[in-house]
Amino acid sequence: MHMRTKSALVVIVGLALAFAVVFSFDYTDRYVSDRFNKAIQNAPAGTGESFSLDALMEYYDWDSVCVVLPGSDHGFTTLMGRDYEHQATDIGSWSLVFIKGEAVTAEITIDRTFLEYPDNLEAHCFDRWGAVFFLNRDDQGQLHLTFSGH
Repeated sequence: MHMRTKSALVVIVGLALAFAVVFSFDYTDRYVSDRFNKAIQNAPAGTGESFSLDALMEYYDWDSVCVVLPGSDHGFTTLMGRDYEHQATDIGSWSLVFIKGEAVTAEITIDRTFLEYPDNLEAHCFDRWGAVFFLNRDDQGQLHLTFSGH
């Protein structure tokens, strides 16, 4: 092989590796999860005040959000068009899946000991402007997310 061929091969392999890392390593889930957890911990629970999910988290890069319970199937896709696999798979957790366009942009897995899912849902997906909730505490002090609508 000539030196140019070797150099070109090294560059191609390096670029392929860089793209593979970029597509497989996405910090968005962690970023959104950290913002959500911090917002929930600082939000006043039981005050009767509703909040929009986007304003609470100060995260606006999504069009809709879906509450995903273990065992449910929504058929989401990734940015690359592949089937999306949910992170929350056990009975002790649930998730919020954020969608932009038609693809998942982030998923927050929420432990039920930290926050119980909304149990008053007729639909499980909401547009960004309709994702309005209350935070309440039950008699044992457990936080509950309750959907309030527009």
